[in-house]
Amino acid sequence: MELPAELADAWSRVTGAEDSLNALNSMPNLRDALNRWEASLARDALANGASWTTIGQALGTSRQAAWERLRPAIAAAIEADRRHLEELRARAAKRRGRTHDRS
Repeated sequence: MELPAELADAWSRVTGAEDSLNALNSMPNLRDALNRWEASLARDALANGASWTTIGQALGTSRQAAWERLRPAIAAAIEADRRHLEELRARAAKRRGRTHDRS
């Protein structure tokens, strides 16, 4: 499993801080990066057939607690993927239109 670059960067900022206060200032970014990675791992596990029960067990929590914590980030990631695909399709359609106009 490869560590996301944003997580490695956030970790480096915390552990490389000159003092405790600077490390604490960097903690929210590390926490956010960890949460995004956790949601990404759960989304991948779901796509590979895992259930919310098994994800909850892996996290040491209940199915419901895992779902409540991770579902919003997974839904947001799916929506971002959907918007990105729509943008790609719109650009491709626009390019096809330009190609047909030149004929």
